[in-house]
Amino acid sequence: MTLAFMGLVSAMISERVSVPAGFYLLPVLLLIGAGSVLLWWYSETRGAGDLRIYAAVQLYAVLILPVLLLLPPRYTRSWDFAVVFGFYVLAKVFETADRQVFSLDLHTVSGHTLKHLAAGAAGFWIVMMLEKRQPIQGAAIMPG
Repeated sequence: MTLAFMGLVSAMISERVSVPAGFYLLPVLLLIGAGSVLLWWYSETRGAGDLRIYAAVQLYAVLILPVLLLLPPRYTRSWDFAVVFGFYVLAKVFETADRQVFSLDLHTVSGHTLKHLAAGAAGFWIVMMLEKRQPIQGAAIMPG
């Protein structure tokens, strides 16, 4: 999921800021996302379970996406990114409330399960958006 969200940030940068910047940042963001998960895993093997870097990466993604939504779009259906952002936030809420959700539902569905469903809904929404959107005539294309 972290890789998908880092890809989303890169796509938003490509669409709202600069295509070359988005392409340049894609591998950087993917490495940062993967690195945060690997550091979390490594800390788990040492008995520490340190989520600070992973949480920071997630927090920065949550903060940058709405900022990018404020920039002018190059395509129609830009509100779809707000819906995707909503699914992303919902996934993070479910992840945080994993045990509470599990205890509410007589131990049949966990927050972890609902997190993946929300992330899947975000992916589905993106696919639907990509099928339907069109370039905006006269949209400013910022130089790379």
